[in-house]
Order: sequence, then structure tokens, then C-alpha cells
Amino acid sequence: MTAPAVGAECPPRRYAHTSVQLFRFSAVSWNAHRIHYDAAYAATEGFPDAVVQSTLHGEMLSRHALEWAGPGARLESVAWRNVATAVAGERLTWAATVSSVEGARVRLDARILKADGSECVTGTVEVSRAG
Repeated sequence: MTAPAVGAECPPRRYAHTSVQLFRFSAVSWNAHRIHYDAAYAATEGFPDAVVQSTLHGEMLSRHALEWAGPGARLESVAWRNVATAVAGERLTWAATVSSVEGARVRLDARILKADGSECVTGTVEVSRAG
């Protein structure tokens, strides 16, 4: 497998979380805060719908990096910072740029963008590519 070039852009991945997905993620992560699964309660806190969990953003950064890296890839590290809130049904885009390559290990500067192009999440993901 050919090593990616530093500065290369990964193909973007577009998605939206459903309220059911947020409820299920709250359940499996033991996150009982109602803003993540109860849209009516989230509205009392000033949100337009159930709020995407911080850890779900981290999971999405990791998931899409591994998909990009291909079969047999391993997650080495992930770090992120939430810079804006996302809610159920909101269109999001995972985007990443290759920032370093050391053998099979690739570091991505990753981000999750809102529909208007503003950043929702910024971070780094390191994966080891197979092959």
C-alpha cells in the first residue's frame, strides 16, 4: 500500500446522528444527562434538539480515520476538542489532512464541520496502516 503524502486531504465523510443513535450511545456509555436523549429537556437548556455527546464525536473521528486507513488499520491515539455544539439531525462532515507519516503510522489533523463549514470538533488521530 502506498504511503499517503503529508498535506493530502482525506475524502470527506458526511453524516448526521439520529435521536435514536444519541439515546443508544448514552445508554452504552452510561451518560445519563438528559440533553443527550430527551429533545424536550434539551430545549429547556436552550438547545434545538438532543445534543451529540463529546465522546461520540471522538468515536466518529476514530471511526472515519480507520475507514480511510483501510482494512487491518489500528487506532494508535485520538485527541479532540469540542468547539461548538451539534444536535440530532444536524448534517456534519468529517474531514482530515495527513500531517505526518512515519512508516506505517499516519497522523491526521481531523475535524468535524457543521453544514456552514464552521468547526464543531478539532483533533488528531494516529493510525497504523496495514500492508
